[in-house]
Amino acid sequence: MSTPSQEKKKIILRTAMQLFAAKGASATSMQELAEACGMSKGSLYLHFKSKEELELSLFDYCYQMLLDQLMQADLKTDLTPKQKMCRQLEIMLELVLELREFLLMQFRDWLKNGIFFPEPEAVKAYNIKLLSYAKDLLEAVYGPGIKPYVNDLIIIAYGMIGMYIRLLFDPSLHIKTSQIAAHLVHLLDISADSLLRTKPEPLLPENLLETFVKAGHCETQQGRHPLLAIRDLKESLDPLISDKVARQHALESLQILEEEILELRPRRAILQGMLANLSANHELKPKLTELDQLLQAYFQRLP
Repeated sequence: MSTPSQEKKKIILRTAMQLFAAKGASATSMQELAEACGMSKGSLYLHFKSKEELELSLFDYCYQMLLDQLMQADLKTDLTPKQKMCRQLEIMLELVLELREFLLMQFRDWLKNGIFFPEPEAVKAYNIKLLSYAKDLLEAVYGPGIKPYVNDLIIIAYGMIGMYIRLLFDPSLHIKTSQIAAHLVHLLDISADSLLRTKPEPLLPENLLETFVKAGHCETQQGRHPLLAIRDLKESLDPLISDKVARQHALESLQILEEEILELRPRRAILQGMLANLSANHELKPKLTELDQLLQAYFQRLP
């Protein structure tokens, strides 16, 4: 049985989701949220110490909803493993559809502010649970012979689910979640049957996905993208650099940086050279600290 405090937290989280779906998290103040919940701002802070903690709790809440519903389907004794898988895919799609406006607004909010939400430890823990559950389910559906190919099937399923979720985000498209789930299972059946018949060498090592999930698949996207820092620098050149020629040289360096980053294979020497050019402007040094840090992380990801 939930305590009054836990129930109050659920009310706050549900209200926050509605407000964030309407105007975004960055445009919603804790004062607005408190008023919508019928409480004082001080009372709200008793439950959540900051907006960041509230946002983290929202994702925890969404994952827990998903796991609870998946487990309910798993407990149904009148369904075969394949029927359970179909129903659970449908549950996942239905939840995404239910949260569509909230998720869309969150993504827009992060992109607008140039910030990708970090993947907290709680989310990694949920993803590890989901991965373990998916492996057990696939073996139950396709038999022990599928074990060497479970990772490959999960990757196939992950890609297909991701694309169908994008379709669900389009309000003009009217496809039932039950149809999508049944089609996904059909495609997985075809893939599993082919793997079991032809027995190719598994593409992915057995523990690769666990390592990937534990590391957090959003790790490389934390912080702002260098392009956003470059954009901010370009907009602030006029007040920072009084000399017209120096300002033009800085703008050219920023434009070359921008163009190079957009190349399929950015050249490290060009990026470092343009950064060195910009560093020669003493007026820009305070503003270059972030760009320098972002580019250093970017260099590590270049081949």
